[in-house]
Amino acid sequence: MNAAFIRLRLAAVLLASSVAPSAFADVFINEFHYDNSGTDTGERVEVIAPAGTSLAGWKVVLYNGSDGRQYATLNLSGTTANQCGGHGTVVVNVGSTGMQNGAPDGLALVDAAGAVVQLLSYEGSFTATDGPAAGRVSVSVVQSETTSTPIGYSLQLAGTGSKASDFTWQAPRAHSFGACNAGQTLSAPPAGPTALVDGVTVTGLSAATNGELFFTLSVPSGASSLRFATSGGTGDADLYVRFGSAPTTTVYDCRPFLDGNAESCEFTTPQAGTWHVMVRAFSAFSGVSLIGDHVTSTSGGGYYAGIVASSASVLRASLHALIDDHTKIPYTASTTDTWDALNIADQDPLDPNRILEVYRNLSHPKQSGGNTLYNREHTWPNSLGFPNDGTTNYAYTDLHMLMLSDIGYNSERGNKPYGDCTAACTEYATTAYAGQGGGSGVFPGNSNWSDGVIWQVWGRLKGNIARAILYMDIRYEGGVNGVSGVAEPDLRLTDTLSLIAPTGSNASIGYMGRLSTLLKWHQEDPVDADEVLRNDVVQTFQGNRNPFIDHPEWVACIYNSICN
Repeated sequence: MNAAFIRLRLAAVLLASSVAPSAFADVFINEFHYDNSGTDTGERVEVIAPAGTSLAGWKVVLYNGSDGRQYATLNLSGTTANQCGGHGTVVVNVGSTGMQNGAPDGLALVDAAGAVVQLLSYEGSFTATDGPAAGRVSVSVVQSETTSTPIGYSLQLAGTGSKASDFTWQAPRAHSFGACNAGQTLSAPPAGPTALVDGVTVTGLSAATNGELFFTLSVPSGASSLRFATSGGTGDADLYVRFGSAPTTTVYDCRPFLDGNAESCEFTTPQAGTWHVMVRAFSAFSGVSLIGDHVTSTSGGGYYAGIVASSASVLRASLHALIDDHTKIPYTASTTDTWDALNIADQDPLDPNRILEVYRNLSHPKQSGGNTLYNREHTWPNSLGFPNDGTTNYAYTDLHMLMLSDIGYNSERGNKPYGDCTAACTEYATTAYAGQGGGSGVFPGNSNWSDGVIWQVWGRLKGNIARAILYMDIRYEGGVNGVSGVAEPDLRLTDTLSLIAPTGSNASIGYMGRLSTLLKWHQEDPVDADEVLRNDVVQTFQGNRNPFIDHPEWVACIYNSICN
């Protein structure tokens, strides 16, 4: 697979991921006021959504158009009533901060998962340079207010439809905050299921007792696994999944039958086509999240031809021979180096000009060496077996293990082994971005944790980290590199912390752990499409793959002797 193909595939993934989930296509800014004659007064923003939509956790972020920076955040709350054709409004006062008066300025509507639903501007357009909308170009509403606009006026949408694109902005007129706009006819949201975007979480789902929400996910041919999962919120939401048509309470392909909202359905080698999901309220629920994702494995045929999983020792030996002696990418060089490769491998799924780092879930503009935002994290610390960056030290620059990280969190992690913490540990929270993350202050939440001895990775990426470390254990088994002719370290996983110690030079044996925790994380956080894509990207640079991403079942064979 060549680099050009990977970039095309990345572009396709980015296009799919940058579209707001259709569950929120009919939530939008409906009215706002920012300027009037005399002292500005009554500055407000109105958001409209289908009746029964919870806007808890949603925000309106105000932007200065001259520098593209955010200057205030307005928190939304409440559930929309049925006011206007099956829709309802929520109004937030701007307060003493005030809305800046244009030429241009703007405002972003951000959902509870941190995804930008809209970035509007008035008196021109601009590009946001920070905050949740960083890198995005605003959409001008065309209409504007001036220092001659009468007090009590606002900018409002009018027209007929159910989503923002159905309406047009009107010249300033008497405000209708909290009520239906004059000249606006809202129709009920289109009937039928909501299409899920692969790997993108839909949040804030709610329903009354016996209420039903329906979704679909299109799965291509060649998928090796498929997963749907609900989580979070309150109440009791039941998950039903069926291929080809909508499930019912009596006809389905999967129904977990669990209390609460943490339910999942997983399928191996799923049929290609449309999968249907029903989330039904056994009792009233709110704040529930739903995700559907599939993995399209490249593991068939060629690359793994000849691999035999008859026993742990046979599989380990054959995998090591396959992934050994890969192409070495320079750590830092004037030619293609690890900065170049990682800026593609860890690219922000919402913006090809940015990266999404591993521990803090922060998006940053792409940089090269010496930047103050992010650096390169050795998930298997280089001090534990291969501290020297030399032309013959393949472990030091192995892209399967290297990941971009927030500089501060990388420093806090240091060379601590991975392990499970307790609520008494120190929290290192993530930010809410791209439908994931957001530290809660409650253990474990969406946070990393450390007691000063071990480091617990946040839930969304702990499986990715585990599989990267398991790869290192198989790839580096001592012996002599077939390309350089130089001895390589024998990297080993253990639960014995006393064995995990820094080595002053490239050691014959280096230990890392904890093995039992990594095996557990591998089970708790399955492979997803983003991880497979990263594996593809790394292969274009190094020429080898992480087999535990393509064949998660091989972990049980090698480490638990459960081989099929």
